[in-house]
Amino acid sequence: MVNPQGEGSDPFDASNKDQPYPGQQQYPQYQNPQYQNPQYQNPEYQNPQYQNPQYPNPQYGNAPYAGGYRAPASTNTLAIVSLVLAILGLTFIPLLASVCAVVCGHISRGQIKRTGEGGSGFATAGLVVGYVSIALFVIVVGAIILFAVAASTSSTY
Repeated sequence: MVNPQGEGSDPFDASNKDQPYPGQQQYPQYQNPQYQNPQYQNPEYQNPQYQNPQYPNPQYGNAPYAGGYRAPASTNTLAIVSLVLAILGLTFIPLLASVCAVVCGHISRGQIKRTGEGGSGFATAGLVVGYVSIALFVIVVGAIILFAVAASTSSTY
């Protein structure tokens, strides 16, 4: 691309920065007559010496310590095992896992009542799902036996 004003021609020269461009009028610098350039000085601040008044001890003594952080109750492990076994009883290991879930659920409910641990909901869910899984297993096996007996007694004549 070619420079229309010629190579190296620059209308702005740093040595003439206060001069106006050709064809422009230079205006005087604005000065506010009310504003004088005062010299700001920080006044010397005296830091008063604050004294803590010595209050007398209360007549009745200090209040006893009334609380603080308490660790949350731990969840009973058998309750979690009961729920996991109940879900396995519905899906992969139908009767064995369901019976184990019911047993673990009853044991964990007894431990929760005795120790005050958390996990009562897990234990209850494990019991309910375990019993439902056992009931479904009994119904399905009973239906299979019923259909097998009915199919074997029918004649093909």
